[in-house]
Amino acid sequence: RARTRAVPSTSADTGLVFERNTRLGHTSYVTTLEPRLYYVYIPYRNQSQLPNFDSGLQDINFATIFSDNQFSGQDRINDANQVTVGITSRLIESKTGIERLRAGLAQRYYFESQRVTIPGVPARSNQTTSSDLLAVLSGTVAPHWTVDTGWQYSTDLSQTKRLNISTRYAPEPGKVLNLAYRYT
Repeated sequence: RARTRAVPSTSADTGLVFERNTRLGHTSYVTTLEPRLYYVYIPYRNQSQLPNFDSGLQDINFATIFSDNQFSGQDRINDANQVTVGITSRLIESKTGIERLRAGLAQRYYFESQRVTIPGVPARSNQTTSSDLLAVLSGTVAPHWTVDTGWQYSTDLSQTKRLNISTRYAPEPGKVLNLAYRYT
């Protein structure tokens, strides 16, 4: 017998982009300030009788914090009543459009406790009202050089949970040197 489920999902994603022209030395830039709010409501549906073939808990990072489902795969759809608040600022070279610098900060706030889980992963506790704080900083720091950093800070534990720092040197097409440091 085939098992099915119907899980309605409502989300609202809104943001603003403020731009202003800036001059640093002899170079003109566009500086942005981009606040964003992302609300998701998905009601609880019991999915414990459905098999879990490929769903897992996604890592929380700047790419996944603005997503509906905290699970990868299709076997579980989380219940949610939450809002994600974020802000990004970019420094874009006016003449070339090259993004020289990007900085961002985001955090998710939960209005209800979690009920849908996957086997082996406990539900988020009732005392947890927010996700870890996420910060990113990246940019083209010199010709052929880019740097990316990501920081995950637990506000509950008052400590860094993850830190990634990487740099890439690409002097010409087909030649790349990557260096990275990861702390977990």
